[in-house]
Parts: sequence; structure tokens; C-alpha cells
Amino acid sequence: MSESPRVDVILSVDDVGRFAETIGAAEAVGLTVTSEQPLIGTAAGTIAEDRIPLLRAVEGVEAVERARTIHLPPPEPPDR
Repeated sequence: MSESPRVDVILSVDDVGRFAETIGAAEAVGLTVTSEQPLIGTAAGTIAEDRIPLLRAVEGVEAVERARTIHLPPPEPPDR
């Protein structure tokens, strides 16, 4: 059985005072953290898609969202 593809996620914690503990528990279920914002209680990372329900169930995790990429068209040239 192959592992499901990894996806980018953003998560928020419900208590910034327990940020490190919550992120440690998230890593234990498979999250690879790529950036942390402890002052606002968010982190970004990657996880196997089939493990997202486990990540959502971690005590202290308030929300988990899949990261999305938004592509903008090139800017219009200025009028001269």
C-alpha cells in the first residue's frame, strides 16, 4: 500500500500558550512543519493527505486548512 500524497496545510492552535506542545503533537501524527508563527498561533507544513483527520483530532488544534496557491495575471503596463 502506498502512502497518500503530501499536501500543504495551515493550522491554528486554540491556546498560544501551549503552541510548542500542540505543534509537537501535530508532528507526532505526521506533520512536517515548514514555518511557525507562535505569536498568532499558526503554523504551516506538509502532511500525507490521509492523515489530515488525525491532525484535526490533535488536542489544541483549532483548525486545519489545505493551503492554496493563487495565481494573479501580470500587471497592466502603466499608461504613458
